Amino acid sequence: MTDSYRSEMLRALTGELSASEREAFERALATDDALRVEWERLQKVSSLLQESRADSFRPFFAARVAQRIKSQREESLTDALVWLFRPLAPVAIAVVAFLALSNWNERELIGDDPSFLAAIFAAVPATPEAAYVLDM
Repeated sequence: MTDSYRSEMLRALTGELSASEREAFERALATDDALRVEWERLQKVSSLLQESRADSFRPFFAARVAQRIKSQREESLTDALVWLFRPLAPVAIAVVAFLALSNWNERELIGDDPSFLAAIFAAVPATPEAAYVLDM
């Protein structure tokens, strides 16, 4: 099959052939089996394309897309970080509880009467002696 027949088939499919060209094309289809098979395939493809046209490109398509985008909730960076670290929250709570309890058990190292927060964080009271030790 030559390129001229292909272009003629496309013109016949879109209805661009004159009456004489159409008669000549139909005679060629009647005599050439390969041309007829190719014509039937082209008609099937064309009908499939016609059936599957996107309905979404009706008028005001861009306006509908813009409206859909506006209606969707915008996610911020903090929402993304919360979603990312949410599975780690129980582990972080367990670690903080473990450290607080282990420091609470060693509160006698802090001094005479430590406050609750000083006991949990194992905070050494700020004294001149402690500052001298830290300076060395």
